[in-house]
Amino acid sequence: MKSILVIGAGKFGHHLAEYLCEMDNDVMLVDKNENLIDEYSEGVTTAEIGDFTIKSNLASLGVEDYDYVFVCVGDFQDSLVITSYLKELGASYVIGKASSLIHEKFLLQNGADKVVYPERDTAYSKAVEYSNSSIFDYFPLNEDTGIFEISAPEKWIGKSLSNINVRKIHNVTVIAYKYNDKIFPINSPDYVFSSTEHLIIMGERDYIKKIAK
Repeated sequence: MKSILVIGAGKFGHHLAEYLCEMDNDVMLVDKNENLIDEYSEGVTTAEIGDFTIKSNLASLGVEDYDYVFVCVGDFQDSLVITSYLKELGASYVIGKASSLIHEKFLLQNGADKVVYPERDTAYSKAVEYSNSSIFDYFPLNEDTGIFEISAPEKWIGKSLSNINVRKIHNVTVIAYKYNDKIFPINSPDYVFSSTEHLIIMGERDYIKKIAK
């Protein structure tokens, strides 16, 4: 279980906080909008109202005690101020939500350890998914690498992971398989590929495209 602070209860922030809480994390959601906190407080561990562009208010949250702090504030300037204060106050890992490439750049310059750009990431994920009938889902890890859900290539069907030597030949890692909407880790090289299952694989996009034709 992680201890996580989410600053900003807008569309992205409150969904993030609620999902994190559903995954058994200890989550505090804060925002200066009283109506938002009233609406979403029941979906998280704790919630608080306040203007956290004020450094003393931010300090009162004990930001240094959280494993992760997400800055999900929509206002460009406010998000930069909060990010900068968080690092000054000793927050160990700050993740900023960007709304543009410029926003992403300034968040990183102001101390964010990582930046998420939901609109861009979702758009790219859907572009990948709907451009290739063999790719069913995609999660980016960085600019070049991601985790993909694909159908097993026809040439792999009936063969084992060790027979094909996927990692050495194709430069990708088979993590798990998906059957009836359930995901099962692949822990043995004796796993045999099946046409009834989807594969969860990790690798660079260019290598994945060669496999998922």
